[in-house]
Amino acid sequence: MKGLFRTRDLAVTQACVTAFLFLLIPLVHLLDKGFYWLQGLLHGLSATMTVMLGCWTFHVAFMKLGRGKEGGSGLERLLWLTNLLVLLAIISGNWLYMGYRSPDGPQSWLLAHTPLAHNIVMEWKEFVSLFPLPLGVAAGFILRRFGNNKEIGQIVLLLIALLWLCLMVGLVTGIGLITLHP
Repeated sequence: MKGLFRTRDLAVTQACVTAFLFLLIPLVHLLDKGFYWLQGLLHGLSATMTVMLGCWTFHVAFMKLGRGKEGGSGLERLLWLTNLLVLLAIISGNWLYMGYRSPDGPQSWLLAHTPLAHNIVMEWKEFVSLFPLPLGVAAGFILRRFGNNKEIGQIVLLLIALLWLCLMVGLVTGIGLITLHP
């Protein structure tokens, strides 16, 4: 007997609903009355889309490079698109950073109430969030230069895995810091 849903269709539906709900998180900034709501909205959207595309890129890389299949130009295009979104997230994050460091901004609040949140978590987040760009660019150049080489493919897969890990650490620490400030 044929089931009501195929497993693949259910997984794709679940991923689409999760992605849609995930994109709603930054839209909360539309309700914000602060001076930097636009910067927060743009950084939230760009960072969220970057993490989602980074997850997709890691998945595709694992399916192709991890199993010894051809990486092809599709993976390379996906990787360069991820790098572009990472760059946009960094630019919007630096634009938002002006508000973070403003005299009555979140930095001064964090230093007054929870200095460890700024001195450890925010400093960690700032640096970890910058790593995906050089990791992705290095993986892209290696893919461009060496193409589909089995040994090189494992290095590219490692770089993309590190890229994904840095994106996730940046996202989790960023969302965690947002919850601290009133």
